[in-house]
Amino acid sequence: MNQASHQNIPPVFIVSSGRAGTTLLRGILNGSNQIHIPPESDFITRIYPFYHNKQQFSDEDYKKIVKLFINTSEDNGWEMTEDYLLTCFKDQAPQTFTDINTTIYNAYLKHVGLDSQQWGIKRPVLIAGIDRIIRTFPEAKIVHVVRDGRDVALSYKEIHQKSVVKFGPKGVVTNSLYWIDGLRRIQDINVNELDIYELRYEDLLSDPAAELKKLCAFLKIDYDKFVTDESKATTSQNKNLKTNSKLFIRKISEIKQTNTKKYLTKMSQFERFIYELIAAPYLTKYHYPIEFKVVTSPLLFPLRNLVYVGARLFNNWRYHRRDIETYNK
Repeated sequence: MNQASHQNIPPVFIVSSGRAGTTLLRGILNGSNQIHIPPESDFITRIYPFYHNKQQFSDEDYKKIVKLFINTSEDNGWEMTEDYLLTCFKDQAPQTFTDINTTIYNAYLKHVGLDSQQWGIKRPVLIAGIDRIIRTFPEAKIVHVVRDGRDVALSYKEIHQKSVVKFGPKGVVTNSLYWIDGLRRIQDINVNELDIYELRYEDLLSDPAAELKKLCAFLKIDYDKFVTDESKATTSQNKNLKTNSKLFIRKISEIKQTNTKKYLTKMSQFERFIYELIAAPYLTKYHYPIEFKVVTSPLLFPLRNLVYVGARLFNNWRYHRRDIETYNK
């Protein structure tokens, strides 16, 4: 269990449709000295179908779960060894899926010497399993980061062109549908009745202090405790970490206010039109400008909805296949 100093801070999950500034936000929140978000993991949503109803876990279950966690988390399970995690399971003896997750996340905080802080989890693809998160941790706070989908598409395009490790959708059409499907999954949940906070990336860039203060109120953390310079940064006593003392902390002053609307110069007019043709309702919903007014015609709504439903069915099949492949590795 978390220590009393932060017992009133609920765990937090950061989700998005990708390339939306979740890594930046994670680094800033890690500078709060109250919440710590490890490297990325989608363990909770990938493993959910196989263990969420289980009420009794054996030593063999623990061994399988540890391997699954390492396979679904960055840095080979956040640089925690199998032996260390199995020892934590033996000590805590978790017997529900919620407790399984809590044991792992608290084990990491202990591993890096931050067990007085609350844990958080960040991975954009978690947006596809947000219902699983809510069922597992109904008390959790969920932060949904939204970025103009046209800039998101450009960011994915750059990954496919320049990065050694390539991931994410290719092309304007697949990018727009992937972006929309994530937003629709949030839309399917009654945000007003649950602890889901929607943060526009562009708003965070334009007025970081104001946006973070509102976010802090939602997360129940103290804005005044955030890192403003290196001398106040939290450090880890575990000197064997590859990340050493940095712990993925970002200062608020590192935010670049100009990292927006790149699509105006880097996307062709045709690409912008196609994107808006598909995504206009959701660009409008999140207050992004529309360049081509014809795409707002009500006549396009029925066709769009058919395309959206098709994209959802395809993504559900893809995620289901991924979950099974992960479990069977």
